[in-house]
Amino acid sequence: MNDRSIYEDIALRTDGDIYLGVVGPVRTGKSTFIKRFMETLVLPNIENVYMRERARDELPQSGSGRTIMT
Repeated sequence: MNDRSIYEDIALRTDGDIYLGVVGPVRTGKSTFIKRFMETLVLPNIENVYMRERARDELPQSGSGRTIMT
């Protein structure tokens, strides 16, 4: 039997980064959940200003009506 840990394999493949997938039906708040999670738990704990702003730039954006988000 192999004694390797699946978590060690994932960490090796992703360079230690963590990836999460959020799935669900349309208009159930997936983007809102991601944005609030990042704003309350992740961004405040990123000490490097450049990395924090880059992470903030990657957050889901929202527009109302006919606004085109690019």
